[in-house]
Amino acid sequence: MNPRLLISKYKSIGVITSSLLVGAIITFIALPILTRLYSVKDFGQYGVALAIVSVMSTIANLRLDQAILIAQAEEKKSLIFESILLAILFCIISSGVMVFIFNPLMIFAINFGVLANIFIQCIYNYNFSIENEYFCACLNILRSLVVVIIQISFPFFYNANLLASYLISSLFIILLSLSYIFKYKIYRVGFSSFKGYKDFIFSNTPHALLNSFSHNLPYYVVSHFLSYQVAGFYSIVERTLRLPINLMSQTIRQFFIRKFNTKGDYREALKSSLFLSLVSLPFFLIFFALPESLYSWIFGSEWNGISTYFKILTLGYWAVFCNPPISGFLIAKRRSDILLKLQIVELIIKALFFTLIYSLLDDKNSMLYAIPLSLIFYNFSIYFAVGKMKKC
Repeated sequence: MNPRLLISKYKSIGVITSSLLVGAIITFIALPILTRLYSVKDFGQYGVALAIVSVMSTIANLRLDQAILIAQAEEKKSLIFESILLAILFCIISSGVMVFIFNPLMIFAINFGVLANIFIQCIYNYNFSIENEYFCACLNILRSLVVVIIQISFPFFYNANLLASYLISSLFIILLSLSYIFKYKIYRVGFSSFKGYKDFIFSNTPHALLNSFSHNLPYYVVSHFLSYQVAGFYSIVERTLRLPINLMSQTIRQFFIRKFNTKGDYREALKSSLFLSLVSLPFFLIFFALPESLYSWIFGSEWNGISTYFKILTLGYWAVFCNPPISGFLIAKRRSDILLKLQIVELIIKALFFTLIYSLLDDKNSMLYAIPLSLIFYNFSIYFAVGKMKKC
């Protein structure tokens, strides 16, 4: 293929991915500072909070933020309003349940984290749908900077607490988002646009919920059956690998949703996913060669032993990174039901692995092997499911 055509074809995804890479670099540079400012237990509690935020964010607005990507121009602004309104109502209702489980700081941190996610995602998807990729790129970098700057500066003014710093950064992001929405009037009061996107509500939402719950299940399992200390190790691996991988995967998926919404077939989706898997594999294999001394030098002596967690989880994250083209194809063709069915099977397999390993092995930390095994199954089973489709 002509290099110019290739660059033109994937320009938008290149711009967004570059911004995510910058954000990942900012986060990675900050980690050695953060691991010295906050304890392993702090990171464990913070990781559990982020896991809950991730799960709640998938259902808070019934995936109407994703519908913005394929909505008609006149419906996009209504969907933004409806999405934010639903998220606020959801957080109010969920607080009534969380008050029996968590302390006030955790509840506020979770709710404002969910709202910050919804606000950012609505603004991001609106601009991405109108091909304003440079704005989306700047938004990605800004979000990373806000979170990192507040987390680093917070201990110099108050007692070191990652949950509190997360709450402050979420509030700041919400205020910035509201300023942008009102200034550029990218909302329209309405309560009916969601009716045209019921497949997102009834198929995409359950799939996204199961997907997020499955990805974050290790936090609940590790913190309950092992300790917040182990959850802290897991949290650092997540922040180093999964966070940038999820953001990049989401961007790639959004690109292919937009692309396959108008043209393309399953063969192109499969080829794109296979190409992505082959190109990215060498990067993930690097983590098997890095010595423990390097991790101790980066994160501090308190984090000695963390290399084991990187090695256990790396291939699972590689599988996650490879599926956006084919999952984006299914979403664009309104076939999220396939993803939902596979996600249910993946969750059952993961729970089964957790149970068997915990029951049969003395080394309970081996439970973490359930994560890459189930992720590899789920993500590559999508290949086979799409490969069997003659048309969609």
